[in-house]
Amino acid sequence: MSNQNYPAQKGLGYLGEDLLIQGTIHSQKKIVVSGTVEGAVHGDQEIVVSETGNVIGKMEGNIIVVSGKVNGDMLVHERLEVNSSANVNGEVQVPSGHLLIQEGAKLEGQCKTSQKNPASKQITH
Repeated sequence: MSNQNYPAQKGLGYLGEDLLIQGTIHSQKKIVVSGTVEGAVHGDQEIVVSETGNVIGKMEGNIIVVSGKVNGDMLVHERLEVNSSANVNGEVQVPSGHLLIQEGAKLEGQCKTSQKNPASKQITH
């Protein structure tokens, strides 16, 4: 194998546009979802759903950035960004003051804010 700089070597997980994953994904590093996930996505760092990404299921992570589609509940421990191209449907839980929704984004569901408490941060699997 050549010594090229693949995304995984830099601490980045990437699910390409042509991938369909059914089941639970857990990433200890940053992960970018450009394909479709039917199931839960858990991340210890940052989860990015690109414009072509589609998650059908629960998401939980420290930082979640959505530019694509999410149909499911989200539990966010640090920050949630919903970009203008995003379409989110489900219950969202995020610390107070750490939710950014850009103009044009679609967010349908219930949003609950809470006080940020690092001692209670726990990612369930």
